[in-house]
Amino acid sequence: MTAPSPLAIVPVKPPADAKRRLSPAVPVSLLPSLVRAVAEHVIEVCESGGAEVAVIAGDAEVARWADEIGVGVIPDPQIDLNAAIAAGVDLATAAGRPWCAVHADLPLLTPHDVATFLSLIRPGRAVLAPSRDGGTNLMGGLGHLPLRYGPGSFSRHLAMAADVERAVVVRIGTAVELDTPTDLAAVLRHPRGSWIRAHLG
Repeated sequence: MTAPSPLAIVPVKPPADAKRRLSPAVPVSLLPSLVRAVAEHVIEVCESGGAEVAVIAGDAEVARWADEIGVGVIPDPQIDLNAAIAAGVDLATAAGRPWCAVHADLPLLTPHDVATFLSLIRPGRAVLAPSRDGGTNLMGGLGHLPLRYGPGSFSRHLAMAADVERAVVVRIGTAVELDTPTDLAAVLRHPRGSWIRAHLG
């Protein structure tokens, strides 16, 4: 019997509300298209890395966009990021599928990053990839795991998963997010980040 494919859970905020902290470096008029371009990059990379993608849609506009690009849509319960990701984990767990929660702002993420992360998922193990500032950019497992997103979440996730085996993935593609002007400068200096320039006007 073929093992069920992993589900990549990608929460996506309404573009008009996302990434305001980039505004000193990116004109506000360009932010929605940049946010969407990075999210599409993450989705394409996850699919190329071996996962089926479901977008946690922050509003009807995001749901329409996800439908247009051919990925599944899970309504955001509009509570917080923990609840949003839990909605996807519930679906994956009910179907016996491994899952991976992936932030939508990882412009250097590659299919190899995703495939490596997914290859580490197995029963009784939590797989985590920290961000540069101590957050959690990717988290995955088989079945339910405690979700404690927010500033400094990586240490909380490690602590909450202390009763299972833990695997940590540290790669440039999983660690570098696009959240601040400093992040943008780092991305643009990296060879894999050159594609971002086309979206900066």
